[in-house]
Amino acid sequence: MKGNIHIGKIAMFLITGILLSSIMGATNYWTSATSAQFPVGSGSWNARVPCSSPWIVRVTDITDNKTGSASQTSSSFSPGSPNKRWLTPGATPPGWVSPGPPCTMTNSHGTVAVFVEIDGVKREGIVNEDCTGSYDAINGGTSNGGSYCDSTFNIYDPAFVPNYSISCTSSSDPTCYGRIHSEIDHDWKAAHYCGSSTTCDDMALGSQTTTSTLIDVQGFVYWDPDHLTVQWHSFSGWEIHPLTAWRQHQSNQTPDFSISSSPSSFSVPPGASGTSTITLTSLGSFTGTVTLSPSISPNGPTISVNPSSVTLVAGGSETSRLTVSTQSSTPLGDYTVTVAGNSGSISHSTIVHVSVRLSPDFSVAANPSSITISQSSSGTSNLTLTSMNGFSGIVNLSATVSPSGPKTSSSPTSVTLVSGGSTNAVMTVKALKKTSIGNYVVTVTATSGTLSHSITISVRVT
Repeated sequence: MKGNIHIGKIAMFLITGILLSSIMGATNYWTSATSAQFPVGSGSWNARVPCSSPWIVRVTDITDNKTGSASQTSSSFSPGSPNKRWLTPGATPPGWVSPGPPCTMTNSHGTVAVFVEIDGVKREGIVNEDCTGSYDAINGGTSNGGSYCDSTFNIYDPAFVPNYSISCTSSSDPTCYGRIHSEIDHDWKAAHYCGSSTTCDDMALGSQTTTSTLIDVQGFVYWDPDHLTVQWHSFSGWEIHPLTAWRQHQSNQTPDFSISSSPSSFSVPPGASGTSTITLTSLGSFTGTVTLSPSISPNGPTISVNPSSVTLVAGGSETSRLTVSTQSSTPLGDYTVTVAGNSGSISHSTIVHVSVRLSPDFSVAANPSSITISQSSSGTSNLTLTSMNGFSGIVNLSATVSPSGPKTSSSPTSVTLVSGGSTNAVMTVKALKKTSIGNYVVTVTATSGTLSHSITISVRVT
């Protein structure tokens, strides 16, 4: 919210404008998202926004039911629009950087919309702040001819946030997932893209609606990393900024459904399986049976969904579980699972990325693996612990002796391994004067979480 960084040299932003497509990956400026996993709207309500096919989403589709940086990492809409104040082409101020915010972008989920529509939400109180007399640098940095303020407010999905006043009390509160910060931008007001008698008239929003009014909104999805730890920003960086249009909720939306996956990516070792929850949500009073069909590329793991079809009632949601199973012989690598949902002529899909990787682990070895000591003396064995498959963490060391007799001690009693590294400890075995002469076995156990490995050291007391 508080700030694009203003860089004084507009030339730098001219270079930025040229390079944005390589930074963002493939972007489409003023074209439509393809293979949508969400319903597609009929177009932009704001004539200044030439995006023809906004995705109709819920707030939770953007946040992916997470807070903090994890929400950005897993969201289908990551990384979002490259600049929250960028004006679209038109009657732009001098020095405006072409081409303006993209309608779509390409990420690991494919071609996804940056410009979206969210229907049936409520708003909190509107605050005017960040007032300025100049355009942002990406819009030329010149005088805007007055003083214009951001109109900021949170919107929320009442299905996920029943009572806004007591919602999102901590980053682990699931009601955070249904809230998103929104702004009618001061540069858009200054350029008269928003403001009086426009589709994003902040004064009309305040006078014609209340915090109890259901509204529909359109705007660009943006990630602001500066507010991940604050409650008013819902412990998330996601924003609808700029919000380009609003209207009182229209309930005559064409019946449709959306499909999403959580998590949208995971790793699984050979010989094991992983799961993702597929959520289908009724939109526009859609009612009917949706058949789910999973596919994977390249071939390797086996996939299934259970149940393979769900029945949606108007306004409801249902889930299915995607299971990805591997064999010990499954090749290591990355796989893409596409789950398609079909109901009559309506079809949407969601993508889950699966990495088959060896599980992080560690090894432990002793040198020497056998020692001979006399009564009233001690001997040592060097323990070497080595990270495998990217393991990192604390490993605790313990030892037992069979039959009982000699005493053992480890120095240190725990070690910290970094990925790809190794470290050492010393196991000391001491025989007392009264320790019986004979053979003993010391079992050294190294434990980290659920991982545990043991080795033996043979000890002879003479």
